[in-house]
Amino acid sequence: MGPWFTLLAQLRSAQPEIQRQLDSWRQDECAYLAVLKGHAFIGASQGTLDYFDTQRDSFITATPYDFSPRIQASGINSIEVAQQLIERVHQGEVVSINWLHMSQLGRELPTKVTMLPADHEGSQVILARFDPADRRAKRRETVSNGFDRLPAQLVSSILEDSAEAVYISNHQHEIIAVNKAMCRICGYSADQLLNKSPLDLQGFCEASQRQIDFLQSLEDRGSWQGETLKTRSDGSQFPAWKSCRKLQIDGEIFYVTLFSDISAKKRLESRLTEQAMVDTLTGLPNRHQLKLHLDQVLADATEVGGKPGAVMFMDLNGFKNVNDCFGHATGDKVLQLVAARLEASCIDNAHIARLGGDEFTLVLSDCQDSEEIEAVSQQLLAIFDAPFEINGQKFFLGTSIGIACFPEHSDQAAQLLSFADTAMYCAKKSPNHVLFYDSQMHRDAQYKLKTINDLRHAFSLNQFQLAYQVIVNLDGSQVLGVEALLRWHKSETEIIEASDFVPLLEETGLLINIGQWVLTTACEQVAKWRSEIDKPLQACVNVSATQLEHPDFVKQVTHALESSGLPANGLVLEITESALLRQPKRVKATLNHLKALGVRIAIDDFGAGLSSLSKLGSLPIDTLKIDAGFAERLNDPQGRELCQAMIQLAQALKIQFVVEGVETLEQKQILAGMGQGFAQGYFYGYPTAAEQFTKANFILH
Repeated sequence: MGPWFTLLAQLRSAQPEIQRQLDSWRQDECAYLAVLKGHAFIGASQGTLDYFDTQRDSFITATPYDFSPRIQASGINSIEVAQQLIERVHQGEVVSINWLHMSQLGRELPTKVTMLPADHEGSQVILARFDPADRRAKRRETVSNGFDRLPAQLVSSILEDSAEAVYISNHQHEIIAVNKAMCRICGYSADQLLNKSPLDLQGFCEASQRQIDFLQSLEDRGSWQGETLKTRSDGSQFPAWKSCRKLQIDGEIFYVTLFSDISAKKRLESRLTEQAMVDTLTGLPNRHQLKLHLDQVLADATEVGGKPGAVMFMDLNGFKNVNDCFGHATGDKVLQLVAARLEASCIDNAHIARLGGDEFTLVLSDCQDSEEIEAVSQQLLAIFDAPFEINGQKFFLGTSIGIACFPEHSDQAAQLLSFADTAMYCAKKSPNHVLFYDSQMHRDAQYKLKTINDLRHAFSLNQFQLAYQVIVNLDGSQVLGVEALLRWHKSETEIIEASDFVPLLEETGLLINIGQWVLTTACEQVAKWRSEIDKPLQACVNVSATQLEHPDFVKQVTHALESSGLPANGLVLEITESALLRQPKRVKATLNHLKALGVRIAIDDFGAGLSSLSKLGSLPIDTLKIDAGFAERLNDPQGRELCQAMIQLAQALKIQFVVEGVETLEQKQILAGMGQGFAQGYFYGYPTAAEQFTKANFILH
């Protein structure tokens, strides 16, 4: 009696009804049965193994949900529901359910599963029965396949000329018949094989212990199949797929063995495995191989208490410009050169991989301390000191490096890669472009992700509002207009200013639609105020570089003016100096088009960045808005001179100026003495919602 039948016979139940069911199933030779202990299989009938297209070694210790899709056809989660059903059976309940299984070869197996609670030598187990719900998969009565009606000579001829090696042995495992393929594949003649045991042929079978295990399995189950290693007569070895069956005919026992040389298949598998593990562009290990290597390094470090190590995440600075300007073919060559330099750097204990795009990763092991890791990062930075030359063109690139250490930061591969990635993005903003991970980075990244998610819903929840701040003539005789300032009312108590979330809107692509809403709303509100107070107020609206570069921006401005009824000269678009630098030709063309419509253009926060004076004269600028930092320094002689210089520049260009950040009467008086212009700041009024704006806000200051 084999192990399965022994296990099945030992199952008991204290409940008579379940015991009767157990006895009934034991007597059904066609039933597909398996036994679970905990959540894993500990035994199964041959019919069950065939049903799932699997081997006993693969089936034992597997779970029912290992042979199930992640989601059932009904939409339920296979793992969660299977675990719940198993727990119900452990509580003494008999469970029957229609379930979609998957065979090891990927076949869908609609199945009715019935599970009974049972006892095995004092341990709680489950006996499961699998009844195919697909009538095509159900066991049918055996029907002759016609071979039993063929002449014996024909069957012999078929075996003799088979492409697979076939040999038949007796109950003592002595070979009594071989076919031509057997002789051809192994290099033996029939005389050398007949009446010999495979063990007598030098090297023909695998090591003795494996042969003993094979024979034991053959006795227990009556059949065996699997991959094995064979040796030819010349001593060369080859992989083979072997299957063997034990047959009893007229009281005699025979063993029929078939095998085929799978060397070509193994070579193909090796080639495909290599392709799956290596980045085809650079020849470096890819993400999958890196993950396997990192898992092994972490396991080794844990077992032997090894030295610390690090994961270094690299991203190329300026690579996007190479792709945009010279094409992806040139970009690919640059990546190949970077990979070559990394491999030639001869960094000890470093495993280098390319994750994709322009991202490379190094895994350092057996490091002495963080200083050694820091030294490696400096060595990596030095790789980019020299330009990359392709077809006579030189490309200067840099890199940003994020570092996560193990076991200090984590001992999990996925988490280390995530931490190093987070540190790399922070390193892009750091002076030396190298940063070690710290927990604050993770909190900042989580906060950013949550903020982005909240921003995606903010517009539909009407959380965006505009606040308006007046712009006034320095002598207090005229209100020029109002600047529309975007605010995010995240909650009743939390109001966020635009500078804290507009970059995220720009990063996620949400700014185009929200910017259009701001433009239209501001134009409509100012048009309404113009009619109420009968004054030519201007609507001043901030515009980002992303909006300016959008191909439909001029149409959006035209639509806002037409729908609101605001004249074009009543709209002032405020742009920053940085917006002029990203795509100068496109931006200049857009500004000229807007100027032709009559829209006024202002440079916002002038003097806060690297002011390009040469561009001011070539652009259709109407107003300079001088940064608030200059107003803060008006009490300082040097600060006063700088502010005076800015005002004189505007006067020389014959354009208006607006000084931002005016908060005191003293600042206003100083500025009034510098020339005829305008001011904006808390001295004239705080940003206020349109509903709270009254005619008093437009009273002369």
